[in-house]
Amino acid sequence: MKTKRSVLAMLLASTLAAGAADAPKRVLVCTTTMGYRHPSIPYGEEALAALDASSPDFEIVTWVRQPDIEVPKPPKPPRKPDANAGQPELDKYNTALAGHKEAMAKWNREVKPEADRKAAELDAAMKKALAPLDPQALRDNRIDAVIFCNTSGNLPLPDLEGFAGWVRGGGAYIGMHAGSDTLKDALPYTEMLCGIFDGHGPQVPATLHAGDKEHPANGGIGDIWTLSQEEMYRIKNHDRDKVRSIWFMRHDPNKTEEKCFFPVAWVRGYGDGRVFYTTLGHREDLWSIDPGLKDRINPVETSVQFRNHILGGIRWALGLAPGSSEPNPATN
Repeated sequence: MKTKRSVLAMLLASTLAAGAADAPKRVLVCTTTMGYRHPSIPYGEEALAALDASSPDFEIVTWVRQPDIEVPKPPKPPRKPDANAGQPELDKYNTALAGHKEAMAKWNREVKPEADRKAAELDAAMKKALAPLDPQALRDNRIDAVIFCNTSGNLPLPDLEGFAGWVRGGGAYIGMHAGSDTLKDALPYTEMLCGIFDGHGPQVPATLHAGDKEHPANGGIGDIWTLSQEEMYRIKNHDRDKVRSIWFMRHDPNKTEEKCFFPVAWVRGYGDGRVFYTTLGHREDLWSIDPGLKDRINPVETSVQFRNHILGGIRWALGLAPGSSEPNPATN
């Protein structure tokens, strides 16, 4: 026979479980970089904060941001002339090359020791900043999803294998643009993402086709999505048999005469976890809905569509919106 105390304990446990089920999903956003740092990152942070503020069923509880440490960089070498360059161009290049050699010698003498010290300082600060991404910390803080917003380079995650295992065990990973230019030599990460950044051409207009127009990550945009301008990433090591295409192109945007399947955004199941990645998010005017944004090329309507694309992907990854992760390799 149950005692009064045990019945009360059961009721309390039931109430706590119901409350936990109704609690907003908890999200961590990381915008740190060890490689190229996109100027659009502040706009990405602003957009994600706005999506957070308008979404009662999830909340960003942790921001992992860049340590305020600048490492001096060596002088850039001059750009090599084209193979068919004339003698005047070659002479100009050789003069610039000699100047660069002198600048590098001076930099090595006068700046490199300080640069090395700053690099070590940045590495230590970065490891500290990334501590919330330790798998145990993610569990302790009840994080449901991690967003990599234009991260880049070899981020010193506390436990890379463990992080991939956390996603595989039921976590969610969401990546934008340079998320595929992050940890490119780290198999646990690239296998999870199912794609690696492989370069890009000049920014171009782009016509995207829907791989799944019903999926939340489609953003309610429909069959065709036209961007006035964006930096379109080429992706390698992408297995279409493991992902569900959300947006794609029918040719390389910088080689319009060559028809091919050009992946743009996809989702996948990863063990018991979920992955959503989009190559989009280079330009400030995709993230920002400010009509007065300087040098705006994409209209605000496109920015709103992009935010809906991101929001739908986040909600799907968190299990807040239904959508298939079954691979659709027949998409063309």
